[in-house]
Amino acid sequence: MAVITEHGSSNNNNDELNSNRGSPKLGLAKEATGDPTHPSQRERERERQLNSALTVPEFFAKKNIFVTGGTGFLGTVLIEALLDTHPDIGTIYVLVRGKRNFDPNERIKRLLQKPIFQRYSEKTLAKVVPVVGELTEPNFGFGPELLQEMVERVNVIYHSAATIRFNSPLRTAIFTNLTGTMRTIELAKQLKQLAAYIYCSTAFCNSNNRGLITEDVYKSQFDPYEMMRMAENDAAWVDFTAAKCREYLKDHPNTYTFTKNLSENLLMAEMSGLPAAIVRPSIVYGTLEHPMKGWVGNANSGHLGFLAGFVKGIFRTMCGRANAVIDIIPCDYVINSSLVMGWYVGTHQVEKPEIIHCTSGEVNPLTLSQFCDIINDSVERHPPNSFVWKPATKLRNGWRYNLFFYLFHLLPAMIFIIPEKLFGIGMPQHTAYDYMRVFQNGTKAFNYFLDKDFRYSLKNALRISSFIPESDRKRYNFDASQCDWSEFIDRCLIGIRRFYFKESAVTTQWHRNYWKVFNVLHYAGFVAIFAILFCVLTPFLGFQVGLTLALLIWGFLVWL
Repeated sequence: MAVITEHGSSNNNNDELNSNRGSPKLGLAKEATGDPTHPSQRERERERQLNSALTVPEFFAKKNIFVTGGTGFLGTVLIEALLDTHPDIGTIYVLVRGKRNFDPNERIKRLLQKPIFQRYSEKTLAKVVPVVGELTEPNFGFGPELLQEMVERVNVIYHSAATIRFNSPLRTAIFTNLTGTMRTIELAKQLKQLAAYIYCSTAFCNSNNRGLITEDVYKSQFDPYEMMRMAENDAAWVDFTAAKCREYLKDHPNTYTFTKNLSENLLMAEMSGLPAAIVRPSIVYGTLEHPMKGWVGNANSGHLGFLAGFVKGIFRTMCGRANAVIDIIPCDYVINSSLVMGWYVGTHQVEKPEIIHCTSGEVNPLTLSQFCDIINDSVERHPPNSFVWKPATKLRNGWRYNLFFYLFHLLPAMIFIIPEKLFGIGMPQHTAYDYMRVFQNGTKAFNYFLDKDFRYSLKNALRISSFIPESDRKRYNFDASQCDWSEFIDRCLIGIRRFYFKESAVTTQWHRNYWKVFNVLHYAGFVAIFAILFCVLTPFLGFQVGLTLALLIWGFLVWL
């Protein structure tokens, strides 16, 4: 059973949160137990006893699902996985923002044209239905008829919508991550047949703590209800400086982890006695197995964006300690854990929201040094059709990292703008220089999580996975202990080639020959650098001094 803890110590202290409810603009829907149309606690317990024998697919049969964040990377794979659970799954309502000159049906149609949905019939895909609404509006801004349909029909809610930008303005992060979560809770409490509510959080939501992070909710330093009221008060944001923001974040590294922690506290206060769960993934990469090997979506968000730049030879360095653990997890493991948690809380009586980590660091740690070796080896065996320079990455820190970045990332990117514009080579959509600025900002934000030796307990995740029916264990596995990271990275890199760069998934002899050519050019570049240094220095300093200085500078650049 999950509890609220204060920096890891047990501290059941929901009263303070509950006492702060009641903002008129944030008014809650009536409690399910106070509505005569809802089943009593005894009836609910009897139904769960009957459901406890269900397999995961059987649980989702005839269930109608409401999904937020369904058009994102995780959400898209979640929708596919829901369709895959059972032929008789009900309607999957996907929240889509309403925009001028924007057809939500067309957006869902484009989503369902992605390769992961190709094996489904038109009849099956018709179960995915867009519903236009705003995440932060009461009842999502639904009209009375649509809201009534949702209340009558929806059984399961998957809430994955969030702003995942680490540097989002605090007010934006509160509105999207906290108030948005409140709206899904309000809907859940109105549903006549709520079977499960699953919130996709992050393992990093407690990154203001150290040591082993347990599968409990860590008490937030600010009251979530007060923070939501503050977000609605325009006066509170006049002259709201970065220093003022820092006063709220305290020891949280960014607004993302801060508001995710607030949202978990909100869930603990609101969802007691209801079938709810929180899933905390770490760094989400492509898929290992399902729905296909190496699916990476658009590969331009999160750490997958680094891999996309790496395979083209644009991103050539990483910052961090060699023995720091990079806690990555396959996307399908996150989705599997989410489906299992829906099944678990829907078939077992839970007193408070169940919380699990979906991480790998404790059972199958991968260090940054190992990660660099694996991706360097993988790209050599599976090179893309083209790249800017020979892909290779190396760990650097401090001034060495900064100097390398400016000399061998930023400066070449500025020069490379000319051939990019003339010949249309390089990365799609943006120039190499644009990607370098994004890379630099992402590295600064991401370094925090690689430098603190975070550890994530899997005690509750392992306990719940032991309840999975034998017939479902392989299909819905989310235990990373047996992941072969080399094989997994191979699949991700091939997936980036195939799905993001629209290249062939097959590595041919032509690819290997192309690699060999650039390998020769790579080392020829070292010779050219020395030749340039020698030719520039010797006319002014003489042969001996010029040669010595050229060798010293050249050796330094090679080391760098």
